[in-house]
Amino acid sequence: MKQKGFGKSKDGCMNWYVMLTIPGKEQKAAALLESKINRSLWRDFRILKKQQLFRAQGEYLLCRKDMFPGYIFVCTEFPAELADELKKARQFPQMVGSQTGGLVPVEDKDLHFLENVCGKDLAHDMFLSTVRVNDEGCVQSASGALKPYVGRITRQRLRHRYVTAEVPLFNRRENVLFGIRMEGDPV
Repeated sequence: MKQKGFGKSKDGCMNWYVMLTIPGKEQKAAALLESKINRSLWRDFRILKKQQLFRAQGEYLLCRKDMFPGYIFVCTEFPAELADELKKARQFPQMVGSQTGGLVPVEDKDLHFLENVCGKDLAHDMFLSTVRVNDEGCVQSASGALKPYVGRITRQRLRHRYVTAEVPLFNRRENVLFGIRMEGDPV
């Protein structure tokens, strides 16, 4: 039975849950999920990515980075059974979840943010936002994922092409890093 207020996606996925693992070990954990855990217990998983510009030799190069290091999002109708199977898989990195070691459900408001920046099935990267700055060099407006959070920018590094903004997410206020591009950038 679906819990009220938790992560039913527009794409038909019953519920999205968060598994936390060791940052930097997300791919290993995902590969073990695919190879060791019965596919009937889960529908899909995602390691969310964001686009960011990296400056090398005076040029900006587009790269991909983990949006939430250590987080794996899994779609399942059977969270308790999946959590039990994960505990049995000895090779699996130690999972950190709720107090019982289970999976943490993604609440509707958090899923709304994730779908806005990564698509309805959470399958694409959070794209760069194009920003316009005022004469003092402060971000004045933006298009893309950053647009609703322009008034909540906590840090900006225009030369490094990113800003952080305070986003209500996962029952707290997260400083989310948004990759940006300036009008006129070749990327």
